[in-house]
Amino acid sequence: MVRMLTSLMIATICGCVPKPVPTGEAISVGSPDDGYLVGGVRLEDEGLGYRRLRPGESTRFGTATLVHAIERAAKSVAETFPGGYPLRVGDLSNPYGGAHPRHRSHRAGRDADLIFYARDLGGLPARAAAWMAFDRFGFGTHDQHVLEFDEARNWHLVRTLVLDDDARVKWMFCSNDVKARLLRYAARHEPSAKAVARATWVLHQPSRGQSHADHFHVRVGCGPVERDFGCVEEAPHWPWLSDTASKRNAAAGVGGRDAQLVDWLLGEQHLDQDGDVFRRRFGLASQPAAVTGGRFD
Repeated sequence: MVRMLTSLMIATICGCVPKPVPTGEAISVGSPDDGYLVGGVRLEDEGLGYRRLRPGESTRFGTATLVHAIERAAKSVAETFPGGYPLRVGDLSNPYGGAHPRHRSHRAGRDADLIFYARDLGGLPARAAAWMAFDRFGFGTHDQHVLEFDEARNWHLVRTLVLDDDARVKWMFCSNDVKARLLRYAARHEPSAKAVARATWVLHQPSRGQSHADHFHVRVGCGPVERDFGCVEEAPHWPWLSDTASKRNAAAGVGGRDAQLVDWLLGEQHLDQDGDVFRRRFGLASQPAAVTGGRFD
């Protein structure tokens, strides 16, 4: 009851939600950098395959879409690669969203920071220092301790999120060097062209601010119900996330079909006899025109 009254009070003051939020629903209102959260879902300090980077802090709330996507992806990595260190999860949003002391975004329950998986120089899973940045060669250093970017686990995290239609992943911000390493790994090992095509668009270095060489910044989109309560969907709209509600914002535009993505991605393919999906120099590949800027942190 208290939760419902609080949600209604926020909605009344803001004037953004036209009708009462259904009991038990988590609703993201507004945009990631100018919004708030009603009935947010709590991410526990630890779960199967993950640990929170700042246990006990309140910045652990998000929409059900975001929280459950993290839980499913971390579980999948842990089950596929047993014995490794858990995924460390950074900030989500405050209990009711709003301004965040460490971010320009993370205000509407649709953003989360995920620390990269790492391995030691012997190839074994390692616990990287928080916010360890990795260069284009895949190395990161902290206090003279050198680790390598774990392409296998990080790619599995990416593929799980982009292929999870319930997750509605809009962006996975990371540096261009990290993106190139992941896509090169996928070219050798990933059997699903759909996973690679989606990752090519979703993985993106922000056009302003930090390059995100030390973590993924995951952002999920609005669900159809959330849009009815004021969730603002920003461009672009990926075709696999399309629904009737997303077409209401004509200015946002709509990307190409999956087939067009694959055609673009494999346009300069060089298949080998081992059955690799494709090989190409991803770092030099230009983005499709449909990938436009947004407001990131």
